[in-house]
Amino acid sequence: MALYLWNIQVTGACAETVALAEVVLRNAMNDQLTAAFGPLWYSKAELFDDRTARDIRSAWTGITMPKDPATGTPVEKTVRNVPAGKVVANTMLGCWVNLLDRGGTRGEGPMLKRVDYDSTLWRKALYKAFPHGNGKRATVHESASRMRAPRNRAAHHEPLIDGVPLPGQGLRGGGIRRLTLAEAHQEVLDLVGYIDQDVADWLAKASRVPRLLATRP
Repeated sequence: MALYLWNIQVTGACAETVALAEVVLRNAMNDQLTAAFGPLWYSKAELFDDRTARDIRSAWTGITMPKDPATGTPVEKTVRNVPAGKVVANTMLGCWVNLLDRGGTRGEGPMLKRVDYDSTLWRKALYKAFPHGNGKRATVHESASRMRAPRNRAAHHEPLIDGVPLPGQGLRGGGIRRLTLAEAHQEVLDLVGYIDQDVADWLAKASRVPRLLATRP
């Protein structure tokens, strides 16, 4: 029972740290995408593969409009009257992580087209969001993907006592590669450090994860 309670506590602490890191990540990326493509960058369909387009549509669908006092009906939802911040805040972590990978495809059949995020997003905008990284998109994408793993486990109340499995990363002898909780926590801090080291230092001090790891039953 002590171990079960500890797992719940460390899961909550992990979720807190990742939640703060997620806000830092999306704000940094949004700032650079806005600088390169304008505040309505998410409406430029030519930039995105089908996967990202679906994520943005999902974020858009989840936005509700206030009622018009004169008519009592919701204000029309258009790209011009929905604040960009609402779209950014409503977009899931997976979308931001995917914007850091190579890019997928758009369309189908004879209209199928490969979308190259490395040249269209990373080199034109997103590398500037990570001034303290090594300049490699793959490095940032790996850290962001690893941050997503503990976040999803915490969100689905899956146990963290045996570490964090990394989906899609198998071992030669079978099984799935795992990060210890300490390693997963450090990955989150490293990702934030690529953006702003002062914020990473602040987050490291604020996080409850190290203290809880030291008290495991």
